[in-house]
Amino acid sequence: MQLQNARLALQQQLGLQGISDEGLLSYLAKLARFHEMEKDEVIIKAGHIPTHFYVILSGMARYYYLSPNGKEWNKAFFHEGQWVGSLSSFLRRQPCSYTISALERCCLAALPVSIFEEGFEVNAQLQMLLNRYIQEIMLRNEEREALLLTCDSEARYLWLLEHQEWLVRRVPQYHLASYLGMEPASLSRIKGTLTNHRNTSFSN
Repeated sequence: MQLQNARLALQQQLGLQGISDEGLLSYLAKLARFHEMEKDEVIIKAGHIPTHFYVILSGMARYYYLSPNGKEWNKAFFHEGQWVGSLSSFLRRQPCSYTISALERCCLAALPVSIFEEGFEVNAQLQMLLNRYIQEIMLRNEEREALLLTCDSEARYLWLLEHQEWLVRRVPQYHLASYLGMEPASLSRIKGTLTNHRNTSFSN
């Protein structure tokens, strides 16, 4: 993505998220650094203290934990227009406990975390943006926690189809299975069972 197009795309995304101050939009677009990330390239590595938040202009990113035996467990997925970064690292000034990488080829706008530290005192719209981000992360985490603790495997997948169907379309099945807390073979069986039920319903 060309620099001018990337800056315009960032301004559009920030405008959709409530930033209406033209001066602030222009400042953030000039402050941002734009990165083209290849699939599977690491954006933020576990154990590091992030210095930037990122706005996804195109593509997808995933958050994942790495177990001691090397197994990856997916925590979340984010798409165009969403912010990625470690909120807990920012609030606690501690290293990130998970890795963020590009699930697809991505164009990212990197903004330093310091804009929020400075912005609290000088700009209400930046404070509003940070508060909105915090609320979205809290609600997302609470929703997923309830899903994993109260629903069986089939119910989790059905919930995903109803509420986050874009994940089913864009995320590889082995990553999706990890996100839902099951093995890929289990997800395949669930999908097969649901397909058979639908075919039976149509034939009756």
